Amino acid sequence: MSGDLDRAVDGPVDLHHHAILPGYRRRLSAIGVRAQPGIDFPGWSAEASLAMMDRLGIGTAVLSVASPGFYFGDQGFATSLCRDTNDELAAVVAGSGGRFRAFMAVPLPSAADAVAEVRRLAGRPGFAGVSLLSNYGGHYLGDPRFDPLLAELDGLGALVHVHPTLPPWWAEGAIDLRPSLLEYVFDTSRTLTSLVLAGVADRHPGIRWVFSHCGGVVPFVAHRLAIAEPLPELARVGERGIEGTLREFRYDCALSASASGLGALLSVVDETRVVFGSDFPFVDEATVRAEIELLAGLGPRTGLAALGGNGRALLEGKQ
Repeated sequence: MSGDLDRAVDGPVDLHHHAILPGYRRRLSAIGVRAQPGIDFPGWSAEASLAMMDRLGIGTAVLSVASPGFYFGDQGFATSLCRDTNDELAAVVAGSGGRFRAFMAVPLPSAADAVAEVRRLAGRPGFAGVSLLSNYGGHYLGDPRFDPLLAELDGLGALVHVHPTLPPWWAEGAIDLRPSLLEYVFDTSRTLTSLVLAGVADRHPGIRWVFSHCGGVVPFVAHRLAIAEPLPELARVGERGIEGTLREFRYDCALSASASGLGALLSVVDETRVVFGSDFPFVDEATVRAEIELLAGLGPRTGLAALGGNGRALLEGKQ
């Protein structure tokens, strides 16, 4: 995981961009897993991503393979799938002429297997950092079982992108909406809160965290949590407090280009802590274009050039 952008083109960076790789899709299909319950994966190709990027003015995309993830109760399957997916990602990046980088997948909940995969790929060209999901088997990222991986990532000064997924207790059918519309936002909020409560920002200061979708509902509840800081369950938050800790992190703006979304986040952090994310191809090109236009309407420091520039600075190790 190197900070330089070898052969990369100029222009904004998209830090929330998915690759739906043929091998990954095939292996999940074989065990009956879809993108979401009842929802198939959208079509994807490297060529489609590059064409979208050209039309919308995006220079580089950091690819990730995220939800629904890799662990479905079988650790051996998860470890094998992550390894094969990362090798497939590396091939896509190598053939992109510098337009793609990638976040590697790790086979949690086994911290030992995850550390081994990070060490296998550390320093390998094309990988910008690590993609983590919001929970693994219902365990959030602040759980002590993941400390060995976080210590490894801390030592590397790793860039870590956190993407939501379903918790195992999701009540299918309780609300007639696909879970990405509500539950993903809440699961990002749960894992971000778990990291803050566990004091991870102080214990592992080398990790450069990026949370999806403006941090979910955490900006809305940040003041509520800050009021609760005298409570014993917030004892490990640290001297900076809830809001000070949140200002240490970074957030992508995927599907959040509004006063109620990005605006809420900007009441807690400044614009330099926000990066551009498209969520393509789970979000189609027309919607990404509309989001870019909305970002421009929110002000000069929240447009694609500014937020995409923040992402480029992260990749180049300048933030």
